Amino acid sequence: MANTELTEQEWSHFFDIQDLERNGATKLNIEASDEELQDVARRLGVKSIESASANLVLNQEKGGHTIFVTGAFEAKLTQNCVVSMDDFETVLSEPIEGWFADKETALSFAAAKRDKEAATSRGEVEMMEEKEDPEPIIEGVIDLGELVTQHISLSIPPYPHKEGVTYEHGDENVQLDDKSPLRKNPFEALKDWKEKR
Repeated sequence: MANTELTEQEWSHFFDIQDLERNGATKLNIEASDEELQDVARRLGVKSIESASANLVLNQEKGGHTIFVTGAFEAKLTQNCVVSMDDFETVLSEPIEGWFADKETALSFAAAKRDKEAATSRGEVEMMEEKEDPEPIIEGVIDLGELVTQHISLSIPPYPHKEGVTYEHGDENVQLDDKSPLRKNPFEALKDWKEKR
């Protein structure tokens, strides 16, 4: 559920929608401070983040209730190799997309339908695309730093390893033929147990 109070995150860059260009796109460049980088690294579970920045373009859609954010981020971080356990640097560069809306005046039909299904259903409710269920504009403000942090989080490799480092004795390198003692029927142990009983 979306947050309905304006709260500061590890890297918050609050933007007042009153500062949007009325005729055309609003362009911004944001960059995290050293303290914010440390806080984001702790949140995302990486050893350190050396830099994180984003070039963003904000457009207010017709009607003025929805803001569409596009752009790209770049982040340089240090991770721990899951194979060698050495630290190594990762550079991430990915596009950004995000939607923000004043929920009091711009509740979409799809979001209203989803909320109704959630109230009447005990099962799982299908996830909606962000465009149909945008983040809220809170007190006339959107948090661009949090938007970028979420995109960085989704781009971090879950099993990082240094370039050129591979498992020396990984299962993926073992070739088994049909007569190999390693290729056993998974129910063979159960058969032995049954015979012993």
